Amino acid sequence: MTDRCTPWCDTHEPHASIKEGKKGYSVALRTGPSMRECDRIVQSIEHFYGHLHIECAGHLGLTAIEYKENVEPRKKEIIDFCKDIL
Repeated sequence: MTDRCTPWCDTHEPHASIKEGKKGYSVALRTGPSMRECDRIVQSIEHFYGHLHIECAGHLGLTAIEYKENVEPRKKEIIDFCKDIL
């Protein structure tokens, strides 16, 4: 994602601008158990959004997701997050 956004990043001159009012959502998915690590990933994504002037409209962090079977217990949380996007 990030390596192709440099022309729109406000740290790059000259830079193009993204249409005003864009919203971004951050999703961090980890196999490890630490939510703290998900929070760091989300913070990095949202920091990058700031350089693009994209509003951070929501985020989701999921830990201990190693196999697709691990998603099932979190399905409602994921669906609720996706409803907020639509």
